[in-house]
Amino acid sequence: MINLSITFKKFLYDQYKMLDYALNSTYYYKSLALKSKFRVYCELLKWYYKYCERNKMYFAWGLNEKGKLLSDYMSRKEFLKIKSKVERFLLDLNCISSLNYDVVTKDKFVTNSFLSANNIPCIPHYGVVIRGVFYCIDNSEINNLDSLLDKEELVFKDITLEFSDGFILYQKRDGCILKNGKETSLFEVKKILNNGVWLVQKKLSSHKSLRMINDSALNTTRIVTIRDKNGPVYLTGFQAFARNGAVTDSGSGGSIYVGIDIKKECLKEYGLYNTGDPVCTFLSKHPDSGITFKDYKIPFLKDAIQLCIKAHNLLYNNFIIGWDVAITDDGLFIVEANEKPGMKVVQSLDGGCRRKILDCYQNIVCKGEK
Repeated sequence: MINLSITFKKFLYDQYKMLDYALNSTYYYKSLALKSKFRVYCELLKWYYKYCERNKMYFAWGLNEKGKLLSDYMSRKEFLKIKSKVERFLLDLNCISSLNYDVVTKDKFVTNSFLSANNIPCIPHYGVVIRGVFYCIDNSEINNLDSLLDKEELVFKDITLEFSDGFILYQKRDGCILKNGKETSLFEVKKILNNGVWLVQKKLSSHKSLRMINDSALNTTRIVTIRDKNGPVYLTGFQAFARNGAVTDSGSGGSIYVGIDIKKECLKEYGLYNTGDPVCTFLSKHPDSGITFKDYKIPFLKDAIQLCIKAHNLLYNNFIIGWDVAITDDGLFIVEANEKPGMKVVQSLDGGCRRKILDCYQNIVCKGEK
């Protein structure tokens, strides 16, 4: 009876939130031909009853514009269901269903080591810190953490945490210790590193063309590849930019995600930040540098796609991967492989991906079951 009461209260709350969302959220930046508020509300209801979740990205996806179809977009639940089904099928197809390959993409140290060992360029790493003890890849002996922290710049990444929660930019400047740009102490840094497992990497800087827009962080390019019947292919992507002096381009730090035009190797017109409910904000230029996004050239985009496809070929049990690629003056480096590639964001910037994903799904699973 209590569970039923909670469920009913949630249902009523969801109805209120959808009505408020339909009436009070407006995005006029792209089109003057908009659907009526009543139609918007009806489509929000349709999504809710079909997927048992509120569509918090309705306006960010531009579905309030006339001509945009709800059926072109994929919900998180449908995406995860299809992804799981394809990857179970691939495990059976490859006769390795008894093995668990999740760690290859979930553990940053394992991913970096695996790809580097197969000649895929990744951000160079010094080793790993396990509960305060540094294990260096160039030395079989256990190294002292103090010797590592003598370096002027390092990047520490928790091997499993996402976004900026497990990120430390460590710097020594004029006798001071900085953590993510703020002064701290060596004791505090060691205290953090005494818990969990941390990948230790070299600090890289973005290519000069990306630094023109933002130079406070390594601004990565998200390339999403999907496995089709003949191997991985490009699905979609975007370019991330930090803002307000942030040291990472993570969305939790208020970063901007800008669509990319692969054919022209440039940025699209709009960038998106604040992807939470109920308001998303679109910008046509970076708020710090003032540089306009539209048609801004990004070097080596096509090369980045080929690099990600090459890497995805090695991860033969993964259906879809969101790659973070660092485009630098010294070349391309894979930063991370994300099994959840950020479908909310990419569908805001590149349109609905539902048809493309379903086609690949059918090409692999449906044809394989015949």
